[in-house]
Amino acid sequence: MSLLDSLSTQIRTIFEEHPHRFFTEHDIHSELARIATEYLMREGKLYAKTNDNNEVSRVHHEYPTPFRCDMRNYRFRVITEREFDALRQKGFKTRARRGFLDLVVLNSDFCASNKLSVVSGKRYADVLASLRGQKYPALDLAIEVVYHSSYDKKKHVGIMKRRVDSAKQDYDKLVTVRNPEYSGNKLFCKEAAMLFFSNTVHKDELNSLFDFSIEPRVSLLKFVY
Repeated sequence: MSLLDSLSTQIRTIFEEHPHRFFTEHDIHSELARIATEYLMREGKLYAKTNDNNEVSRVHHEYPTPFRCDMRNYRFRVITEREFDALRQKGFKTRARRGFLDLVVLNSDFCASNKLSVVSGKRYADVLASLRGQKYPALDLAIEVVYHSSYDKKKHVGIMKRRVDSAKQDYDKLVTVRNPEYSGNKLFCKEAAMLFFSNTVHKDELNSLFDFSIEPRVSLLKFVY
């Protein structure tokens, strides 16, 4: 069973049996990180070493994207470095920032062939420079999580729609992370999945809002109970 299969199977069982166990998306992130950590530990593959001799865990929260983007008002648009520099030179302020991925599993070969500043993703200049000659994908897996929790029987249609809009935005982010065009024409991430959770009783209304197209490069997994 692959890591994504193991994660989705276990979290589905947990959420189906205890749909009110999680209060926030961060609770779900933590549970997924625990499952991924235990999976890799059993395989003896939890840790990797960078080429400047730093041992790192392969499982991380909030990993930065290799591009800037505009995510205002549930939009998602990549801002290329050329566009960003042109705007700055003209004196325009831009809110383009690097995005973050909820949960990732680093690729061991990527770690072994790069220094810590690149592997951690912290120094953007180092990350951009590394992309040009990158031999291995940085990530084996990237996951985004959206959680629409419900504590009463009201529909809260506005909130429900915003959660789906957030899922669409995060889905677009994953599609872009899987697109070599935005990572130096090299594959940055092997596998990606959007995980949507909800314990609302209004399942039909919620499911009807998912009208965005699904790409074969990125899975959309819905856990609605």
